Amino acid sequence: MVLAVVVVAAVLVLLSRWSDPVPVQLSDVEVEVEVPLVGGSWARAIAEANIRVELDWEAAKLLTIHPTGAGNNFAELDLAGSNPIFSDRFGNALWPQCERIGISISVDRDLPKATRAQMRQVTFEAVMAVRDLTGLDVVFRSGTSERGEVLSTPDQRINQPDEHTLEIHWVDHRNTWLTPDELGAATVWHALSTIGASIGSARIQLSSRIFDLFDHGQFDEPSRQLSVLHELAHIFGVGHSTDPNSFMYPSLGTVAWITPADRAALALAGSRPCSDPASTSSSKPLA
Repeated sequence: MVLAVVVVAAVLVLLSRWSDPVPVQLSDVEVEVEVPLVGGSWARAIAEANIRVELDWEAAKLLTIHPTGAGNNFAELDLAGSNPIFSDRFGNALWPQCERIGISISVDRDLPKATRAQMRQVTFEAVMAVRDLTGLDVVFRSGTSERGEVLSTPDQRINQPDEHTLEIHWVDHRNTWLTPDELGAATVWHALSTIGASIGSARIQLSSRIFDLFDHGQFDEPSRQLSVLHELAHIFGVGHSTDPNSFMYPSLGTVAWITPADRAALALAGSRPCSDPASTSSSKPLA
């Protein structure tokens, strides 16, 4: 059985919103918001984790699990404000670490050539950051260079990607179904098994408005790179954070960076053991 987790990044002063199969949206207003722990706990993922990246003490200590007294567990990471994007009785939805994830980048043919090149570069940098922070085996399959440029079409943006594939489409915000205040939209397909919820494929659309709203920069400040990394983190299983300094907070303010809790969550995003071979899947997502 395959479910789809739909992630929508919208901006009103860079305010994001997202929903799981039962839509739960954050307030789209220009105020401080309290983000509920709608994604569940990281406790089970921690208990089953095979973490492949090295964490410093500030991040590693957040992987401590405590009993609730009611038969459940919670993690220090939960208290630090980090949330998985989706969680149910099968656990958190994560990519299986034993599979190679192929990345395909496409850009809207109506965007200027120079802008398309910058979009490919920013995407490359963000994907490499995800690879380093998760320890997952991520490789590029197409669309990273001018010679190998892949132009995005509407048909490409609605089809489910192949298994173990993440398709990233940059779209011109002037000719897409994305609304003017949306930075992107993404869908994740995951199979359920006794091992847990393992992500099998994903598709993300990024709006050209990211280039209007952010400057080129680094991952320790609000930037195009950090904005794309925020969306990629959703695709890799990390939800919003309640910490205003986190790059996973629903709005990127004047200060945003990869906090210790973010590093711990991304390490967990790459910790899913190989999926159960007895699990079954379907190509049709549930929205």
